[in-house]
Amino acid sequence: VTGPCLAGFYCTGGAPSPTPTDALVGNVCPQGAYCPLGSASPLPCPPGHYSSSAGNAEIQDCLLCDAGYFCNGTGLVSPTGFLCPAGHFCPPGSSEPQPCPAGTFLPQSGMGFRNSCLPCPAGKFCQGEGLAAVSGPCHAGHFCDPGSTQPDHRHCPPGFYCPEGSGFPIPCSPGSFSSVSGKGQPADCQPCPAGYSCS
Repeated sequence: VTGPCLAGFYCTGGAPSPTPTDALVGNVCPQGAYCPLGSASPLPCPPGHYSSSAGNAEIQDCLLCDAGYFCNGTGLVSPTGFLCPAGHFCPPGSSEPQPCPAGTFLPQSGMGFRNSCLPCPAGKFCQGEGLAAVSGPCHAGHFCDPGSTQPDHRHCPPGFYCPEGSGFPIPCSPGSFSSVSGKGQPADCQPCPAGYSCS
């Protein structure tokens, strides 16, 4: 034995040189792999990484997969494994898509960063993670701020009404009132009784 197989190569046994290239007793480290000093076989680049070049010596030679894609296999030779699906984001080096959090949605695919997730608009709710569209309108008798996760996010207060899809409570019109919460229609506001004013 005269010395280890050089980095960037692998020696399977019987190699007359530390840099074999005959593919019988060793070879240059192939694409999608790296071969540290003394390698008997190539080591595949880990999930989230790739290498389109041969002769890699260290794991650092495996590059991060592109933003907007996820690479869940090993030994990849391309930076674009699978397109990140709608409702998810994939930063550089992703091995799996990351779901947008509850209260957000993302209709586009191929997005790379958390700030691509859109807050649920007022009057709508986004229940659960990884949504490509809003879950639906806020329930009548309730209102939903931007980023709401439930259809009954906030109870409509007394003196107001909240139709389905309300982003904020609507005050009863002058001359009418509502003494209870959770009302959903203008008709739920009662006329002001005789002897009183309601504004």
